[in-house]
Amino acid sequence: MPSPTADPLPWASLRGRLTLWNTLVVLLTVAAALFAVRVGGRTMLFREADAVLVGEVNEVALALADFSPDTAAVIAELRRKAEGHEARGWFTQLLAADGQTIWKSDGCPTAVLDWPVAGGPHEDVVQLAGYRFAQARVDDPTADHFDVRIGMPTGYLDEDVDALTRLLIPVGLGIAVITPLAGYWLALRATRPIADILDSADQLRPTRLGDRLADRGTGDELDHLARTINRLLDEVAGHVERQQQFVADAAHELRGPLAAIRNTLEVAISRDRSTAEYHETLTDLLEETQRLGRLTNDLLLLAETAAETDRLSLERILLGPLADQTVAMFAGVADEQNVELVCKSPSDDKSCSIRGDARQLRQLLANLIDNALRFTPAGGRIAINVIPENDGVLLEVADTGCGIAADHLPRIFDRFYQSDLARTRNQVRGGGLGLAICRSIAERHRGMIEVTSSIGQGTCFRVFLSSG
Repeated sequence: MPSPTADPLPWASLRGRLTLWNTLVVLLTVAAALFAVRVGGRTMLFREADAVLVGEVNEVALALADFSPDTAAVIAELRRKAEGHEARGWFTQLLAADGQTIWKSDGCPTAVLDWPVAGGPHEDVVQLAGYRFAQARVDDPTADHFDVRIGMPTGYLDEDVDALTRLLIPVGLGIAVITPLAGYWLALRATRPIADILDSADQLRPTRLGDRLADRGTGDELDHLARTINRLLDEVAGHVERQQQFVADAAHELRGPLAAIRNTLEVAISRDRSTAEYHETLTDLLEETQRLGRLTNDLLLLAETAAETDRLSLERILLGPLADQTVAMFAGVADEQNVELVCKSPSDDKSCSIRGDARQLRQLLANLIDNALRFTPAGGRIAINVIPENDGVLLEVADTGCGIAADHLPRIFDRFYQSDLARTRNQVRGGGLGLAICRSIAERHRGMIEVTSSIGQGTCFRVFLSSG
């Protein structure tokens, strides 16, 4: 069995299939064209012969009408016509009204002589065996009428058709020989860029994320394919770099709590301590493990929200009731911190409904409220608004906290980014993943999140969610 990377057989390759299909199409087309030429040539020859025969028989019919009732003159005219075309095998026949032959030329075939005369005036062309003749009726005032026939053997016409066929056969054979060669050459030129793309793609390695396929600048489908693959490679490279940065940042964030736990334990066992000292040590360890647990949960949640969109549990959700329920969860914390927490939402307005994952949307809003509570001082205010839009719903979480400096705003949705460590001095530090999780959830719901803030005046997060 050939290996998966082995070169395909010549007829199984794209180049071979293109050659075969091109050859087949061209040969069928040429065969049809040659056949059409042969049939058309034969038809034209016979049509021309028919026109000549009809013209001759009409001419004789006019002459016979002039000579009548002189039968001898009529026969003499027919004999002259037959002798004038003797070299071409023409024949003539004169018939009485009862169908009896009055006169015939020497070369008149028996089959023509026996052919019955149709009743009534007529002028037509008859093909009989290897002969073709035209006939016409001549009215005679002194008698009933005459029927005149002038014909010719069709062997001459068939020989002309055969000569044309003999001329066409070498042409067809020549095309049959040239077509596969020309088809292979064309297929070779057409598939060479594909071969270059395959060679370039075969050299791509995960360790060389900057390699890209060449753009030939022709603007054709192959250039479009190369640009499409390059865009995919850009996305893959960006994804890999983000994952590498994510792993590095996660390791860095996890190292802090683990180092603190280890140092605390090393100090605790360095000498005997009192119960109060051990209690203090265990309290510190508990805080660090809680922080480590929160960070781990955030990492798992971020990994979950980064999964494919088709894994969402989509359902029709009224954002008003969801916002009310989420705000109620933080009411006790807000009272304890002496922060006013209000929610303005149309609880039963179906215009504020979207298709989404209720659990993740609740997590998004909870992260924003938790973030606002951590940075809003006592006596401050946090307002949550649910606002219907033309094609979606707008969620607003506005606080009167310390605000965020303008130079930090572009990066606050990055993973593990802490906008201002100084302002968390008296707060429980988060893991720097909450806003990154919010952005991921919003994007999974075909939405977007943005922020505006002023130092000392507060911050407002706006999340737009599509209603589709």
